[in-house]
Order: sequence, then structure tokens, then C-alpha cells
Amino acid sequence: MKQASVGNSTRFSIVPANIPNGGILYVNHRASWRSGHGGNCLTECSDGDIISFYSNVSGELHGGHGVGGWSEYRRSCDGGQTWSKPLMLDYSRRVWEGDDIYSALVFGLTTAPNGTLIAYVCRFEKDLWVKKLPPAYLLTYDNGITWSEPRELDPDADVEDASLTFDATFTHDGKVFAIFMPGAANYCPGPYAFYVSEDNGESFKGRSRLPFHHENYYVTGGVLESGDIIVYSYPYRENEEIDEQNIDYVITSDEGKTWSEVRKAHFPKRIRNPQLSEKIGDCYFLHGRSGSHGDDPGNFVLYSSEDGINWDEGVVLKEKTPGGDCYSANTVVGKYDPYAPNRLLIQSSVSYHGSRVNECHWWVENILGT
Repeated sequence: MKQASVGNSTRFSIVPANIPNGGILYVNHRASWRSGHGGNCLTECSDGDIISFYSNVSGELHGGHGVGGWSEYRRSCDGGQTWSKPLMLDYSRRVWEGDDIYSALVFGLTTAPNGTLIAYVCRFEKDLWVKKLPPAYLLTYDNGITWSEPRELDPDADVEDASLTFDATFTHDGKVFAIFMPGAANYCPGPYAFYVSEDNGESFKGRSRLPFHHENYYVTGGVLESGDIIVYSYPYRENEEIDEQNIDYVITSDEGKTWSEVRKAHFPKRIRNPQLSEKIGDCYFLHGRSGSHGDDPGNFVLYSSEDGINWDEGVVLKEKTPGGDCYSANTVVGKYDPYAPNRLLIQSSVSYHGSRVNECHWWVENILGT
């Protein structure tokens, strides 16, 4: 098993070993010449089951880079060793087969403090990322066996207020938090919207707007050991060179009522679409594409940190392949079982032909401090 090191200390191991590699195949879209671009999100249920969503979209429209399809998920009842057959989210498939909305895809998933699962749905009007409506969400009280009908995240919002997330949802102190980018266009200009639920997802309220630059894109967030909440954002600039080694972040000490000034965290191998994990033992983890610019872009890279702000040199999980991939998510596995080791399960899109992608897994195990 390959050991990933920070400085002179071994902090964790990665499966499959001998990185970089292609990961463990989870969804084989190549068999049907389809794609899973976007929509990776997964969570551990309170009974220890794992539910993992992904998109099943056309491999022909925009070469597999679009949103023309529906969301599916699979379940593992043995800690991720084996997975069920694909289960189609009925609402998502109904939308795809209907006439009112082009597609409705799950882009965020979390387990509420009482065990309810919340699936956040982003709703599109065209096949290349144009949003039609603000987000909705579905609840399940039986770990994904049945799902509610969709509820509006914010009945008073329109698509210019909130439209898209990349699994930027987490829990803290009995509450559920979710962050959404605004705007109908491909890149969503405007301040991010920060929402909170104090009743396990039965309702959400908008709490604040984050102070990032209006062109920023992609967002991830979580809770630091201090209890502060941290949110990272990719500093996209349409007409400027992008500094992909120094990424914007802000912190709140009052659960999103007020925010710090925008600060920078350094990522030596660059990062484009970051995904932050909970702290496991002594480590936070953050992963994503190693940028789209510079001397070595397009790899799938994993960073670790003791404090969630100062990051190591990073390790490459998968070397770059032609096409747009490395859209990822993670969940901690084992946290509801006091006798099970806590491990991190990472899911990412991996190109098999241009922008047509499969879904693959990596595990982070033997984490220092667990």
C-alpha cells in the first residue's frame, strides 16, 4: 500500500496503491457510450450504509460534457466493498422525460443530524449548464429507499439568487448548511448564497452572502476544529490569468452571519474545483483538478492539512487524460460506528474518451490520529 507523506511523517495510505492510477471503477458509462459529467455526491447514512449519486447523461451532446440526462445512485451496505445496481431518482427521470425543465440533477447530498438524507437538485433549461430555476431538494427518511417530492430551497429566490452547488453542504452543531452559486449562465456571476436548516432539512433559510469576487466559481466548505466554518472558492477570471496556486477562502465564527475578509491558501500543485473533507484524525483533505493552466494541469490531486488552511505539497491520484474530468466529492465512512476505522471515500469523474467520463473511487485509510 502506497504511503503518502508530508515532510518526514507518514500520515495516511491510499487505495488503490501505486498512485497515480485510474482508481476503482464505480460506474462504467463507457459500456453505453454515455457520461457522468457533474453530479458526484455521496454520504454515509446513520446506519452505516453509503449512498452515492452520479449523473447519467448523453455522451453525444457536447461530447459528454452536458447535463442532458438524469441522476442515479447506488447503495453499499458493507462499507463500500460492494454496491447495488443503479437506482434511478424518479423525480430526475420524470423531469428529463417531461417538457417544462430540461433536466434536474442532484449536485449535493448530506445526512442531517437526525439521519434524514437531503439531496439538492439543480435544474437546467439547456444541455450546457444553463440554469432555469433555483435549487430544489428531496428528503428521504429511510436512507434512500423512498424520496419525497421536491421542495423549493427558497420560495422567495429566483435563479439569479441561487442556482448551482458542487456538494457544498455539511452539518454542524445540529444544523445543516448549504452554499449555492447564483446566475443562469454557465459561469454564475454574483455573491454566493449561504443557507441554513435548523430542522434537519424540513426547511431552509438564507442567512448571508459571501464576500468573494463576483466572477469566482466552484465552492466547497466545512467546519474547522475551532467550530469556525471555512469556505473555499476558485478565483475564476474570464479575461485575466488565474492564480490557481493561491485560492480564496473566508471564515465565519457565527455560522454565516458575518464573514472575514477574503484570504488566500496555497496549493503547490494548483487546484481548480476543490472539495473539502471533514477532519479525520489529524487531517483534513482537499482534492480536485490540478488547475487548467500552468506547467502540469489536469491531474487529479489530493492535499492534506492539520488545520484546514495550510496544505502540504499534495499527491497526484490520477494523471491527466484528454477531456474535462476530475469533478469529485467525498464522505467519511465509519463515523457512526465507534468500532470502525474512519476512512475517506473519494469519488471522481475519469475521462474514457474526451469529455465522456466514468466514475471512479479512491480510499484514504490509516489516517494519523485515528
